[in-house]
Amino acid sequence: MIRFDGAGKRHPDGTIAVEGLDLDVPSGRITVLVGPSGCGKTTLLRMVNRMVEPSSGRVLLDGTDVAELEPAKLRRGIGYVIQQAGLFPHRKVIDNIATVPYLLGWDRRKARARAAELLELVGLAPETGKRYPFQLSGGQQQRVGVARALAADPPVLLMDEPFSAVDPVVRAGLQDELLRLQSELHKTVLFVTHDIEEAVRLGDQVVVLRAQGRIAQLADPHTLLTAPADDDVAAFLGRDRGLRGLGLRPASAVDARPVSDGLRYGGWELTLDDDHLPIGWIDRDAVTAELHPASGYRPDTDTLRTALDAAVLSPAGVAVALDADGRAIGTASREAVLAALAVPGDEPGSTTDGATGGR
Repeated sequence: MIRFDGAGKRHPDGTIAVEGLDLDVPSGRITVLVGPSGCGKTTLLRMVNRMVEPSSGRVLLDGTDVAELEPAKLRRGIGYVIQQAGLFPHRKVIDNIATVPYLLGWDRRKARARAAELLELVGLAPETGKRYPFQLSGGQQQRVGVARALAADPPVLLMDEPFSAVDPVVRAGLQDELLRLQSELHKTVLFVTHDIEEAVRLGDQVVVLRAQGRIAQLADPHTLLTAPADDDVAAFLGRDRGLRGLGLRPASAVDARPVSDGLRYGGWELTLDDDHLPIGWIDRDAVTAELHPASGYRPDTDTLRTALDAAVLSPAGVAVALDADGRAIGTASREAVLAALAVPGDEPGSTTDGATGGR
């Protein structure tokens, strides 16, 4: 566990970055710090590995004041991931990942073997290890950054806006990867972001900060979205916080109509090929049989937000439920998706690993 015990940081010019923060970061979970620029998120993160020294209070790591630990040794036992990966440009990817094992005195063969394992763990091909950072895409570089942070199997990961420098599609993929890894590794993760959507998607607990590192609200994502502490927190969450809440519930809660019960909704009919792959929707009442795209979702991995989005995009107002191979297994109207919000016992956080990373 990481504990901030009255931790504060006052700069020499008198500016207060953080004032007297008390916060527990539970072991094996993801805690996200979120808030406006300048609220002290990164300062707090860097207090943990002593890149910033608190001017008051303490930061405890498993009960030990980090101020009592030698900085270099402390940092080798903590994974650290930053924006744009921060890779060494003159080193091949395999050696970038093996940086901390080398510093810990591992022999070259053992360190490289560990790096090769981590390449696979973060979803990169083995040949990636032979390349240099400049030969990789931004998303690949960030995966390498995560692999490097995990190289010595540290119990704690510090992540400072690690996905903010990539495009939205790559960012979503990296978030999925982090949740998958966390479901397997159960690290203690302290994650900094300015993006509330990223915070509620990744966090087991979310800490909304005000200026000078003051806590405006500490809550699980569902409570944060449905019961903001005050008007300022509600404004920070945005008007669409109800829609974000759909992303915390599993699409498996939707009562989809089996394909065997028919593929027609009013004048619209879903057409499938011989392998049950969706071809599109046809309006049987139209003069011409024009084909319209069929939007789908996966009940086993997606959320209600994805299912509702698929239904909204569909010309028939109906989402297609798909299996892992993309075959249609059912259909769900917008009404069916919204009805899933009231399913008894469907508690936010009790979703499949694919939907929310096992929270």
